[in-house]
Amino acid sequence: MKIILATDGSEFSYEAAKKCCEMLSIEEDTEIMVLCVVETITPAEPFGMTDEYFAIAQKAAHEVASDIVEDTRQTMYSVINKENFFIDTKTVSGRPKQTIVDEAEEWGADLVVVGSHGRGFWGRVFLGSVSDAVVRHAHCSVMVVRKDSENEEDD
Repeated sequence: MKIILATDGSEFSYEAAKKCCEMLSIEEDTEIMVLCVVETITPAEPFGMTDEYFAIAQKAAHEVASDIVEDTRQTMYSVINKENFFIDTKTVSGRPKQTIVDEAEEWGADLVVVGSHGRGFWGRVFLGSVSDAVVRHAHCSVMVVRKDSENEEDD
């Protein structure tokens, strides 16, 4: 089985990583890739921002994303607790909603695991929902994990 765990470094993504490892049977032939998509920054020079500034910002965003995927990988290793098991990581630029779907199809994933912020209807209307878009457009199964909380908002 090939599993992509999409993460943005939020507590919801870490919960998805833990649940993925707890709920799924991780066998020797299981392949896991932790994926973080860095939103592409578009230069806007008319507003006084130079291309150099955006290049620095994009580089910094990729460094943060690299830290996120490594932290997520270590979290998963602690839950899986198996020797000689490798979890791959990947950081790419793009629009998360589309890039996760594209990466899953290109890699031949059997399952995509994402966390849900649990924003409810109005939060999705105004902010969008990566998990919702992935569920609607992925070619494979998608597991959406909600963080356990007493204060979760109803959908």
